[in-house]
Amino acid sequence: MLKDIKAVLYYLAVDMRFSFMVFWSILLLSLTAMFLIVFSFDTKMVVSTSMAIYIFCGITGFLTTKETFPYCIKFGATRNQYLLSVLIYCSVVAVVFSTIHVIIKSVFDGLVGMAASGSFLTYHTVEMTTLANTWYNQLFVDLIICFLLLSLGFLLGTIFYRLGLIGGFGTLALLAIAFLLPTTRDFLLDALVDMDGWKMGLNFFMLVAIALLAFLPNWGMLRKASTMASATR
Repeated sequence: MLKDIKAVLYYLAVDMRFSFMVFWSILLLSLTAMFLIVFSFDTKMVVSTSMAIYIFCGITGFLTTKETFPYCIKFGATRNQYLLSVLIYCSVVAVVFSTIHVIIKSVFDGLVGMAASGSFLTYHTVEMTTLANTWYNQLFVDLIICFLLLSLGFLLGTIFYRLGLIGGFGTLALLAIAFLLPTTRDFLLDALVDMDGWKMGLNFFMLVAIALLAFLPNWGMLRKASTMASATR
């Protein structure tokens, strides 16, 4: 079983390698270009690198089922092994991305400090919360949010894979309607967010619980799923 899980994890890592390199290359080049522009001209920039990472994690989770499930099953992995491997994969990706992000932000903050300029600011999500703006809190917040978005993206990708476009967009419509209802919206906000002035106190335990629970429906949908997506059958 361990050999099969290692094989699936290796395949997931290889499948992500190119997009991983492209994403970080673009982010680094963009930050460098913006820093040089600010350093060279009399202008100011505020950049939120956190959002780019969160969006990438959500998209990565969404594409995981379609791009890896059929091949892993055809190569001999069981569905349980695949789901366990994806859970480990999402956890590792969240750790790696949050670590790299904190390192890059620290480097650029150091460059700005050396240049004695406050014109280029990198804004982190932790500054919106009640936590202190330290590197370990940045790492912690990034890790939780990245893992949550990877899990929810994987669930949504599985719904599209198993139920097709109608089932996927129908699910999105139901979620949008549920969030627009005052009762549901207020319940979710009260459970996840505790406002303290203009800052948020996030319920990180609840966020992790949601991320883990999001994997349960995947087992039911993939247990007898074909190796061909519903939209193409």
